Amino acid sequence: MIKHAPDIIRTIKDSQRDILIIPGGGVFADEIREQGVIGTAAHFMAIAAMDQYGWLLSTYGIPVTITPAFGTGPRILLPYDHMLQVDPLPHSWDITSDTISAYFAHLLSVPLILLKSLDYIQTQERQVTNLFPGMVTHDLDPAFIPYVFDNHISGHIIRGSDNARLADLLRGKQVPGTIFGGTI
Repeated sequence: MIKHAPDIIRTIKDSQRDILIIPGGGVFADEIREQGVIGTAAHFMAIAAMDQYGWLLSTYGIPVTITPAFGTGPRILLPYDHMLQVDPLPHSWDITSDTISAYFAHLLSVPLILLKSLDYIQTQERQVTNLFPGMVTHDLDPAFIPYVFDNHISGHIIRGSDNARLADLLRGKQVPGTIFGGTI
């Protein structure tokens, strides 16, 4: 997604909506995985990687914040400080920015738009348009589906590289992707 970041940020800015962007860890988190770090150190290092990616995204013109709240226009949340203070999730590679984004959607009582590198989430057997409890998929972290259903979070998962689709979704149009918890 890093090569699509400038276009994604431009699309979000053009929407003129109050959006809180939760960055993934991207290549920064990948490096931590490759080093074999596990447990609490890996958890907080990966969240710090989300902050790094957030700073990178901010170079495309959206300001950062450390406060999980909406302001005027889009903001990029740097989640490290909040997650360190509140520490609401298990410390495991089963928790990635997917579930961390769901946590913030739940905290703020807002629907979640998750940008992934594919059109539809996939199980071993097939693509799916709707997530369901107990589903196992290789496209999301293992904690994500239980978390969104346990916390009644609704949202949409779409291909992040499709800027027209993202723009349409931000305008309230129906777009291809995977829906969970009802429509947004």
